[in-house]
Amino acid sequence: MVQLGIRAVPVRRRGHRLEQDFVVIEEPLEIRVNGKPLVVTMRTPGHDEELAAGFLYSESVIKSRQDLSNIRTKTGITTDNLQIKSTLFDGDKVEVELHEATTTLMVEKAQRDFRSTAACGVCGKERIEDLEQELPRITPISFSTELLESLPNTLRREQKLFNQTGGIHAAGLFTPTGKLIYVREDIGRHNAVDKVIGRGVLDGKVPLAGQILVVSGRAGFELVQKALKASIPIMVSVGAASSVAVEMATDAGMALYSFAAPGRGNLHVGISNT
Repeated sequence: MVQLGIRAVPVRRRGHRLEQDFVVIEEPLEIRVNGKPLVVTMRTPGHDEELAAGFLYSESVIKSRQDLSNIRTKTGITTDNLQIKSTLFDGDKVEVELHEATTTLMVEKAQRDFRSTAACGVCGKERIEDLEQELPRITPISFSTELLESLPNTLRREQKLFNQTGGIHAAGLFTPTGKLIYVREDIGRHNAVDKVIGRGVLDGKVPLAGQILVVSGRAGFELVQKALKASIPIMVSVGAASSVAVEMATDAGMALYSFAAPGRGNLHVGISNT
């Protein structure tokens, strides 16, 4: 059964034999706040309202579900362009309405900062200082490295789109005992994390203190920052961690476990965790 978020395409294999393969869909999503455009990001369709909520939370536009008056998805229209023999897609939109109590200045600042695509996680920022965010204090929790090493395999078993395409990222939120709470997939690493955090926002469960975030790729600056923004005390990555990610995590007291797999991993911990 074909899943939402993938598309069948013709391919040539073993010489001239024509077969069918599945690829991840990558399409634009516009996030609008109070009737005005905020940002356009390339993402894999699905869980778009979560993506918008997680993005707004990570960028400090909202602090909780209570700031959202309404959030809804408006599906774009696909049309055939016969002149260039291709299909045009005018784009999906998520319309977000905020309560008046939400600070107008934060919305206006975000509208200035994100004039262009956010596909890389930090695009749209105009100054280096714009990368800095006020992050909550992290409360460390106890853990075993054996548990952390087992979580990527648990996440991998739930990556349904990856199973069909081999080309999509995933993020999963786990309890301290290793129970999977949410898992989301997206062509963008940061989008997958935003969808997980956004689900927590819409469920009224942020901050996510006491939980574990697992990502299928590397642990970069933008992913660690999003996790810290949600007060997540432990982050596990299948791939490597960057220098800034390690510094940011350890300074905040987060336990960052990179290259995680059964029997191995690199544990980066802050002073409060040693």
